[in-house]
Amino acid sequence: MPKNRFVWSGLLAGGCLLITPAFAQTEPGRPDPKTATPTAQPAQPSDPALSGAEPARITPEFISKFGGVMCVTLPSRRAEMGFQQPSRVMEVRVHGGAEVKKDELIVRGDDDEDVNLIKIQKTRAESDLPVQKAKAQMDLAKVEYERLEEVRTKDASSQQEVERARLTYEGSRIDYLLAQRQQTEEVLQLARMQARVDRLHIAAPFDGIIDTVSVDVGQSVSETDKIVRIVNIDKLWIDVGAPTQDAKTLLLQPGDTAWVMLDVAGSPRLRTAKVIEVSPTADLGSRTRRIRVELDNPKGPERVIAGEAAWVRFTEPSAQVASQMTGPRPID
Repeated sequence: MPKNRFVWSGLLAGGCLLITPAFAQTEPGRPDPKTATPTAQPAQPSDPALSGAEPARITPEFISKFGGVMCVTLPSRRAEMGFQQPSRVMEVRVHGGAEVKKDELIVRGDDDEDVNLIKIQKTRAESDLPVQKAKAQMDLAKVEYERLEEVRTKDASSQQEVERARLTYEGSRIDYLLAQRQQTEEVLQLARMQARVDRLHIAAPFDGIIDTVSVDVGQSVSETDKIVRIVNIDKLWIDVGAPTQDAKTLLLQPGDTAWVMLDVAGSPRLRTAKVIEVSPTADLGSRTRRIRVELDNPKGPERVIAGEAAWVRFTEPSAQVASQMTGPRPID
């Protein structure tokens, strides 16, 4: 048997059991473990989720510590669109995930015939030749009438000739007014035809991101089909079913602060939001009222997607719980 023998001792460090060898005999330059004064070790927290040593995870226990009402984040703006009449898809310019600006064309229907009609109508609306012709005829009739009226005083024309010239002038003046009206109608007809073409175009109603485009070129669709969904997530809305038994809920007003815990890949992220809507009525069955809060969600590494779980409370969480979450983001 060797003179030195090994003894295994277990030390608890950082929540893990480390197994290390120790010598029974004292080596030179090392204190005797039997006689050396123990070195004070920092106390290990009993709850790692609240220790600050590592970020917390979204677990039922941590959710219970945060409290609040579980909700779902929603885009602040969203629209589902389709053609306003049956048509065939001729062009799809953007697809899901693409950013678009207001009035940018997304899907074009079969508008070839209507576009050609617009070109014809535009020529009519921009031409005032009928108006010019009617005005020239009116001016000529007026000159003839005034000339006959003048020579009648010298008995060079009869009363019947003067009256005929006057009526001719009045008729040409009415024709001129009708030509002006017809020109206005041509312009309105052009706008009407353009509106018909617009019904075959699906354009972005606001700046946003295309969520889905559910058609392809050549596909026929009806006026009831919703083929494009666009959202804007620069701000997120959260509709909270706040309990009416909570006195704080009854005192909420637009502009008040809300604290939101977001589930980001299993990790909690704390944000501050503001109340923008307070429902004046409550649901008797659930004893809740709808409180809508708005959460800033600018582009960048901290941007979150809509449709994820969120927990909302209207009192500030404890510093111990908040320290385990990234944030909060202050309200502007």
